Amino acid sequence: PTVRIGDINIHYDNRGTGLSDKPDTLYTIPIMADDAAGLLRYLAIRRAYVFGVSMGGMIAQELVLRHPQMVRRLVLGCTSCGGPQAFLASLEVLAKLIHPPDMPLEEAVRRQWTVLFSPKFLETQQDFLDRLTQRALCHPAPPHTSLRHLMALQRFNTYGRLGMITTPTLVITGADDVIVPPANSLLLATRIYGASLESLTHTGHGFFWEVPEDVAALLHKFCHAS
Repeated sequence: PTVRIGDINIHYDNRGTGLSDKPDTLYTIPIMADDAAGLLRYLAIRRAYVFGVSMGGMIAQELVLRHPQMVRRLVLGCTSCGGPQAFLASLEVLAKLIHPPDMPLEEAVRRQWTVLFSPKFLETQQDFLDRLTQRALCHPAPPHTSLRHLMALQRFNTYGRLGMITTPTLVITGADDVIVPPANSLLLATRIYGASLESLTHTGHGFFWEVPEDVAALLHKFCHAS
């Protein structure tokens, strides 16, 4: 997830990932939203622009619902409301996101790229994918936290509460996203009052890496809107 205050962008690792603590306890999306709120308080940030992608978008939804006064503007990228109303990826796609215990980690990471990005990006951006792979190998999440995250995703559901969000909201999706199908973004934009929806053509779940200039332009326009 990313929060912005003034000209400062803050990127942080959720519990169980990167350099953050990895407790072997129950994880829920509301707990991780409270983590984000605690970080904002620690940094003395009263209100922030929040951009949440995928699971980060779920955390961002809970953040604005639980701590609405802390979110100035909300951007939800390639995410869903969870629950029975969500549109799910196919079993074939989900299988490529799971690391089989007998598969080398690097091979498993590279296999994930095949469903994260559009075919054109996969064909033309091998150098970038190599760098991204090495970055992913630096601090891999241990199996117990990956399981905790999956369990948190299964419990997540904001469908019935989306109408409570009054913060200005922008929803962005990759038009060819097979991990979180674009229908989820349309549902979010429909349920959140006044939300706008942007669908980026020929991009997948990793749209923010595929067309960063377009995403930056959308964020700039949205964050500076009157």
